[in-house]
Amino acid sequence: MSDAKPSTVSAVRDARIAARITAAWPLPGVRAGSALVRIGARLLAIQDDAFAAVWIDPLTRETEPLVLRGAGAALPKPLKPDFEAVVVAPDGAVFVLGSGSTARRRRIAHLTFGAAPAITLRDASPLYEALADVLGGAPNIEGAVLQGARLRLFHRGPGCGQGRSALLDVPAAALGGAAPRVLGRQDCDLGAIGGLALGFTDATALADGRVVYLAVAEDTPDGIADGPIAGAAVGVFDGQALRWTPLLEADGATSRRKVEGLALDAGAGAGWLLTDPDDPRLPAELCRLELNGLGAARD
Repeated sequence: MSDAKPSTVSAVRDARIAARITAAWPLPGVRAGSALVRIGARLLAIQDDAFAAVWIDPLTRETEPLVLRGAGAALPKPLKPDFEAVVVAPDGAVFVLGSGSTARRRRIAHLTFGAAPAITLRDASPLYEALADVLGGAPNIEGAVLQGARLRLFHRGPGCGQGRSALLDVPAAALGGAAPRVLGRQDCDLGAIGGLALGFTDATALADGRVVYLAVAEDTPDGIADGPIAGAAVGVFDGQALRWTPLLEADGATSRRKVEGLALDAGAGAGWLLTDPDDPRLPAELCRLELNGLGAARD
């Protein structure tokens, strides 16, 4: 079921915004970083290739595994859950969402933290099927934010300009299994780097209702295959306009890291990024982000 009336928004490169990686550290034992969220003093890193997440102390970079099912071992690509987005509910519960790009990738994990973590996994196929009906093809959800009674999902379009990314709104209750309904859809032209279209890879909400997002320009024929990265971007969406800037390295060069996780500090002037090296032999990286000019992007 859908209440969506598609509209299109095109991102504008904004020289008033600046995003720079000031430091980066490998995270031994952490692979395929796909989403990041701050919970208390720690970061929770999501991995797309296993039923497992990782706690990270951002000050020491010490890690602690959090198994979601079984042994939490890495799985081959056809079998992986492809967890790509994470949100924290007002009551502190954490929801981890699969991308939905194949039938095996349509699970939602529900995590609560009391004396011991309680973890449940459910098949969320009805939700992903509703998204597919609106998109006209399989969704590829890479980020999510809760905004009141709405859950905003960030669909990454197919590679090489074959389809746009999109914002899809559904009732927040869909996280708990309520009947899915797409409330709104906005197709997004996110711009390009090196001639390759940018596609969403994560997002986080600010206290004022705006959303900061990550995007990468990847040379890939579809939403599943991996490819070389031409660049990455950080952008802001105020509900009407998308504005972005290239992500730079400390030396000012365009970053070619595949950044897939974003967690901002209070004030949004700095934060953390998580990378996916797309190589099981290489660890994910935790990167320190310096971010300026978000206030100027509101007018």
